[in-house]
Amino acid sequence: MKSFGERIFEARMERGWSLREAAANIGISHTYLSAIEKEYDPRTGNPVTPSPDSLLKICNAYDIPYRETEQVFQSVNEGDLMKFMIHQLRILRKTDRRTYKTILSEAEKD
Repeated sequence: MKSFGERIFEARMERGWSLREAAANIGISHTYLSAIEKEYDPRTGNPVTPSPDSLLKICNAYDIPYRETEQVFQSVNEGDLMKFMIHQLRILRKTDRRTYKTILSEAEKD
């Protein structure tokens, strides 16, 4: 199984985008995208874990299903993930009430 960094690098190559073009399309800096692709920060050598917001932007730009980022989320702070999810639900409540209600209904079943 390919890592998330490998997957997004390949997606970028398939589109023929330079690192800067991809970063501009995603809405993040090219240095951050490079570090995510490499899965470590070359300046520090530390692993890079993208924020949930950055993951969503990357998935949208490359048409990658968000659920496929599970391996990345294993290293994301649970509190940050919950804040992100709540924020996304609030946006959904304002922009798409039907989907919002469906999600709440499904959550109540669990």
